[in-house]
Amino acid sequence: MSLRFRIIAVLTAVLAAGAVVLGAAAWQSSSLAARHAYDRLLRGGAVQIAENVYVQGGVVTVDPPVSTIATLADYDLVFYKVVDPRGIVVAGYDDVPSDADSVETRAGVVLEDGVYQGQPVRIATLARQIDLPGTNNWATIVVAQTTEARRALARDLTLKALGVIAVMSVLALAAAAYAVTLALKPLTRIEREIAARRSDDLRPIGVEPPLEIRNLVEAIDDFMRRLSERMAVMQRFIADAAHQIRTPLAALDAQVEILIGTPASRRKVDTVKRIHERTAELGRLTGQLLDHAMVIHRKDAAAAAPVDLNELAKSVLAKAVPLSLPREVDIAFVPAETSAVVNGDAVSLREALGNLIDNALTHGARSRLLVTVGADETRAWIEVADDSDGFSASPAELIRPFVKGTASRGSGLGLAIASEVAAAHGGELSIAHEGGITRARLVLRQRVALPISLRATSAAREM
Repeated sequence: MSLRFRIIAVLTAVLAAGAVVLGAAAWQSSSLAARHAYDRLLRGGAVQIAENVYVQGGVVTVDPPVSTIATLADYDLVFYKVVDPRGIVVAGYDDVPSDADSVETRAGVVLEDGVYQGQPVRIATLARQIDLPGTNNWATIVVAQTTEARRALARDLTLKALGVIAVMSVLALAAAAYAVTLALKPLTRIEREIAARRSDDLRPIGVEPPLEIRNLVEAIDDFMRRLSERMAVMQRFIADAAHQIRTPLAALDAQVEILIGTPASRRKVDTVKRIHERTAELGRLTGQLLDHAMVIHRKDAAAAAPVDLNELAKSVLAKAVPLSLPREVDIAFVPAETSAVVNGDAVSLREALGNLIDNALTHGARSRLLVTVGADETRAWIEVADDSDGFSASPAELIRPFVKGTASRGSGLGLAIASEVAAAHGGELSIAHEGGITRARLVLRQRVALPISLRATSAAREM
């Protein structure tokens, strides 16, 4: 359902419930108003009848006020009776009921509800003092009036009130529908702007949103910014990968052509060797390109979890060192003395450290390779040191993709992958060459503080 329909439906339900409540209140108020109005007429009629009661010749006599009774009879049926101090009905209907207290009737008119001749009636009872020797000198006047006119007046007032409520409800719904249309116009403009864009247009939304949806628009803008950055990274990666793969493929194709045109001789063996080298280089490049793409993908997609750098570095070093090397290299591992647990992606960290170790073995270490894990209060790190001759490029250039630090063959992606992983973990990759030692340090700042029990366990395991 649309927002417009939902808002109108809710308002309709609220107005309908309000109309029911107001209708009930209008009926109560109308009934009370009609009751008071007719009670005043009934009370006045009883008083006027009482004023026409007198004693003549020792007998209580009444001269009914015709105009008063006629006024009451215009709306309903009217019944009355006059009872003299001896209890004898001297005028009216003998069976008109009255349960009013005699003491109260002497103080004023007493009103009550009753039933007469099968109809609901309103009864007014009043006592009038007269001079009749041998009696208590109090005559009683009872006037009863049916209540149909009261109910009719209450219905009329209620219907008029309901009419006003209905008109106001319709006007409120119309105003709400118009207000909702105006309120949703910015969403329509935003929809049109986004629909009119090209697929590669990820600029922020230009429409100024209302305050209520500003956070939503800002979230969309931030999402498009992140998407634009990801697309730019992937496009740059694809362009670089295509450029880098063309070179070994072209060289491999040339070597194959030479091999086809060369007779069986020593040169053919050399050509096959070069083809093998080119194929291995292409395989390494393809593997690192895939590793780079995987690191870029996992930067935002992978869920972080505690990673013990001591265990990770030990396992990666054991797998990264080949069974045989063309030269003798002393390889050592120094774990951290304290807990070195970071909150990160173990797969990406393995790739980063593996590339650093492979880079050192392939292009750096002449006789020594040392992998060290360290940690302090706020960060942890893994350092790969070797006795290489250093790099021909500056450290800032080395971490850029496809930049090679030596003249030797390679893809130039190892340090770039490690730098991407460090940045994804809130850290950095630092490279330095001092005293004949080249150090590549992977610094990670998302350290996890272990409970005391886990620290004790970790310390015991290292011992």
